[in-house]
Amino acid sequence: MTTKLLKTLLLFLVLIFAQNARSQEIQSPDLKFNKIKGVRFMPYLYYRGLPFLSNEWQSGKIEFTTGEIADSLNLVYSSFKDELIYYNKTLSAQIMIDKASLNGFWLTEKNGTTHQFRKQYYNGFSEGDHFFEVLSSGETDLLVYRKVELNTSILYKDEKGALKNMAYDPSYQYYFYSPKKGYTFVRLNKNSLLSKFNKQNQKPIKKLLRKNSISVNGEENFVRAWKIIEKEGFKVLFQEDSPQTQKKQL
Repeated sequence: MTTKLLKTLLLFLVLIFAQNARSQEIQSPDLKFNKIKGVRFMPYLYYRGLPFLSNEWQSGKIEFTTGEIADSLNLVYSSFKDELIYYNKTLSAQIMIDKASLNGFWLTEKNGTTHQFRKQYYNGFSEGDHFFEVLSSGETDLLVYRKVELNTSILYKDEKGALKNMAYDPSYQYYFYSPKKGYTFVRLNKNSLLSKFNKQNQKPIKKLLRKNSISVNGEENFVRAWKIIEKEGFKVLFQEDSPQTQKKQL
């Protein structure tokens, strides 16, 4: 075989290889998301409880501050650190996404239920940008900050038999939010809900809840109650929280 023929054959093989490589890159599920910036996630120390919103990866999508959307991602939300983590298949690594690059994200459970999280600035205690889940969207939004804290607990043994006295505890915080009026903290009970309205409106709201057979206990019922109240045109009262009250929140 002549040298010229060998060179031609080699060039042909190189072109085929390059074409195949390019084709594989286009089909790579992670190449579309090369705009995702972040750092490699370092696992937390093991303690009782769950530092994440879910104990498994969920299908989801993110929205960049530019408005662009990246979907079909494997995501998990760290309620402990208020950070979003995604699994990069190309690198086989868990990446903590740069919060400054995001407007928000969506997580979808196996049953199809979708949760929307929106990054918002909070000016109370722990001031800064936080991810809030949007439970209801309207003139006044109902939001929840799904915070998890690491607290001292009773002694227990971990999987390796080591004694520990710390645990991850949910400390969710619920808010009514208006872009013009800000945040007002609310608890998931009837008295706290009613306190967010004028006294003259509280009686008809009670009647409305009875009519719809709503007992205001738990997140699902609270969201249902608020949607019915909002539909009837009742307006939430927004008041400035004192510094002492804010310190008990975020």
